[in-house]
Amino acid sequence: MIQSFGEGRQSILELFFIRHGQGIHNTNIPDRLNYSNPRLTEKGKEQVKRLHDTFYFKEEDVFLVSPTIRTIETANLLTSNLFHVTKFVHPLVGPRIFPLPENPKSHVSKCDEIYPITAIRKDHPDFIIQQEDHVNLWNEGINTMSQEAFDALGDELLSWVQSLKKERIFIVAHDGTITNYRILLGEEGLTRDDFLGEAGWHKVKL
Repeated sequence: MIQSFGEGRQSILELFFIRHGQGIHNTNIPDRLNYSNPRLTEKGKEQVKRLHDTFYFKEEDVFLVSPTIRTIETANLLTSNLFHVTKFVHPLVGPRIFPLPENPKSHVSKCDEIYPITAIRKDHPDFIIQQEDHVNLWNEGINTMSQEAFDALGDELLSWVQSLKKERIFIVAHDGTITNYRILLGEEGLTRDDFLGEAGWHKVKL
């Protein structure tokens, strides 16, 4: 819950969740959710670029990014005017189903497959890869993980985020993932109607 992170001291961190811009799988193409490694559309790129006028991104900002092409592209567009910004790619902010169904594995789509470490290292060497030794996490991701397991790992991630001691951290992820973290941070009653939408954002103070 959010109180466990911010209670008893002055808030020093603004945590921003940003949903990636429109991806190919968000358009009206056949079998769209089974499109592997979808990239941003031109519309999605423009949606992301408009966020520059909202946030005025700084070199001191930190970006924590889901290991999918569309979120990596989103983060790169957000940081296009920066030269020494820190960008982490982390499986704990990868795609996650919301709400979690009774049989999660039957709801898995190809569009939510994790982009492999080898490809990230080759194509995006400016990203710092986190949890690289956690093979199962990189292979399976958090998409169908039990709620109990996700909550435990999510708490660890949020503690690590705070340990960075930065003023602003941006988590670039997916609707379901962001909603799961918002609930972990104390929000109640969230449904799919609360999804952020393309290039939407949400702020939490820790």
